[in-house]
Amino acid sequence: MLKVKGQIMFTVFVLTLVFLLAGLPAEAAKVDAGDNLTIGADEQIDDDLYLFGEVITVSGMVTGDAILFGREVVVDGTIMGSLLVFAETVRIDGNIAGTVRGGANSITFGGSSGRDLMIMANSITVSGPVGQDLFAAANNVIMTGSVGRDLKSSMNSLLVDGPVGGDIDVMVSELVIGPNALVSGKVTYTSELEATVNDQAVIGGSMTRLDPPTTEVTGVSAGRSVWGFVRPILSLLFVALLMILLFPAVTKGSAALIGEKPTSSLGTGSLIVFVAPIAAVILLITVIGIPVSFLSMLLYIVLLYVARVFAGYFLAELAFNKFGVDLHPVLKALIGVLVLALIFKIPFVGWLIHLAAVIFGAGAFMHYMLHQKSEDEPVPLVAENESA
Repeated sequence: MLKVKGQIMFTVFVLTLVFLLAGLPAEAAKVDAGDNLTIGADEQIDDDLYLFGEVITVSGMVTGDAILFGREVVVDGTIMGSLLVFAETVRIDGNIAGTVRGGANSITFGGSSGRDLMIMANSITVSGPVGQDLFAAANNVIMTGSVGRDLKSSMNSLLVDGPVGGDIDVMVSELVIGPNALVSGKVTYTSELEATVNDQAVIGGSMTRLDPPTTEVTGVSAGRSVWGFVRPILSLLFVALLMILLFPAVTKGSAALIGEKPTSSLGTGSLIVFVAPIAAVILLITVIGIPVSFLSMLLYIVLLYVARVFAGYFLAELAFNKFGVDLHPVLKALIGVLVLALIFKIPFVGWLIHLAAVIFGAGAFMHYMLHQKSEDEPVPLVAENESA
């Protein structure tokens, strides 16, 4: 019975994905996945670019948008659209006509952005010009380039040593304004410490320090805070328990494929996570596509939730196998998901690990189901007759 239900769920999901991809524009973007991906300096991509791999280098020209996911990403070419990038390390030395969005452990921006720069990372260095606003969430930020309009951020330490065309509004532990700073507007910062301002710095508006907000902790507020922390973890553990008990083969198989096919899981998962919602919105403009769109988004939400279970089981399997410990699959699922859920709570990098778990889990699930579907296909009668 469970196998029949699983096949029905898979069929609905695949049909939905087909409808989603059919709703995309006819122009085919360049999509590629692999260990080392390079767009050479003499190459030009006359469309959008999607690359998923270990090491990604874009030195040529992209006339559309670029979406890059990898361990190490270098962009020193030209992108006429916007850039979305997620990696462990990111270096941008090229020219981006649109907006740059992304996240990483460390980001070095020495190129130029025609619009906004919106990034989250542990460490951020901005030495190139940002056409409009700079939004940053990080541990440490060094800004020696230029910002056309406002600088807004939340971080531990911030050094501003370049021109800012608008205001600075930040929440920070330590703010340093260097000798080359030229702020046209006002500076408003929330911190317990006074900012360090060089005598040669120029600030056109007022400079105001705000005290960090303080919240009186009561029994009720503390209880709500604890419950708010624990509730999503318990929910994910409950889902993990259901998955390993009702669909053990799916859970184990999808988790195994994360390790066996990491690049394929990354590429497929990224397409599902980022392309499917866009296609669902496109389908809303047609009467026939409306029910398909709502059904696909429901399945999309469910998949993104259970994908974390597959990632948690993979991590537990990896860790216990390394130390030679053999546990019951239920314990592996619960321990792996619990550890992963706690990692999600880590400031600054937790959300990036969360995103990676969802992408790899979703991609591995799709490859597992496609593999199961191919194995379940009956042998053609022609082949039987020939063998006879």
